[in-house]
Amino acid sequence: MALTIVEAFRGPQESNIRFPDGMIAPLSSFVYNGTFYISDGISRDGYDALVNTMKDRIAREQDKSPDERPVVFSVQGSGSYAWTGRGGAAFYAFKDGKTVSFVTRSDDRNSASTTALEVLTNLQPRAVGEVPAEPGVCLPGVFVRTSQVDKTRIVGVSYRLKRHPDVLIFFRDTKVQKYAPRLTSRQENEFVWTSAFGVGKSVKLHGAFPWRTVKLDGREGVGSLATITRRDDATDYGYLVTVQGDADATVDTPDLLLYVVRNAAAANGKTPVSEDEIEEIGREVAASIKRR
Repeated sequence: MALTIVEAFRGPQESNIRFPDGMIAPLSSFVYNGTFYISDGISRDGYDALVNTMKDRIAREQDKSPDERPVVFSVQGSGSYAWTGRGGAAFYAFKDGKTVSFVTRSDDRNSASTTALEVLTNLQPRAVGEVPAEPGVCLPGVFVRTSQVDKTRIVGVSYRLKRHPDVLIFFRDTKVQKYAPRLTSRQENEFVWTSAFGVGKSVKLHGAFPWRTVKLDGREGVGSLATITRRDDATDYGYLVTVQGDADATVDTPDLLLYVVRNAAAANGKTPVSEDEIEEIGREVAASIKRR
């Protein structure tokens, strides 16, 4: 599973979510009422040093005007540290070996502070494969316990198979905003192949009528299989499923996207999977996805 790289906790990075071998995961996003940074590459001592660096920075800014001066909150949790400043609020937390940073942006400092503290209070560690019994939002290694309606949610996680490191599986759950363009499942599928992901020089969909009915979470969507020509002229294969969400539904009905793609260059000496295997993996994963 791709996580935030350590360097991103110290400053902006061009590609801040990567796999352990350095392969980037540009599609991943950990957004729930703000942006999360999640890493398992920082020791507890490293985490404490990170917090101390922020404490020093905030201490140096105490001579600013009240509107710009950072304010530190009293919070529960071993080593957790939260503050607000001009433009938003943030916190650091260490959960079962994972360093978590959260930033929420807002010109309303009180609103940002409320959001950050609510997320921190309800943040708890989550083991790999653990399905929490309470309502909330799952992110890599952590869980935000909540039954409230979220303002924003774009949780997209990238995985690679241990047996087949050339296979990348990306799944994204996006809360539908009323102001956002409403694309049908097919329109979203076409947009992703032609514009959104920038997968290579060209994409050739399979079949005279490539759009197939596929279900995710019991909802009907559109699936397609494609041959991808990379920018270096290498050939790969991808399987894509998109499901249209509904901003007007009485229950949370998000946009869903599943993308299973071969990257033969990342096979690490193993035989890359075939196009049929990519489709088979994609169908198996799609069949397993359901809201819990």
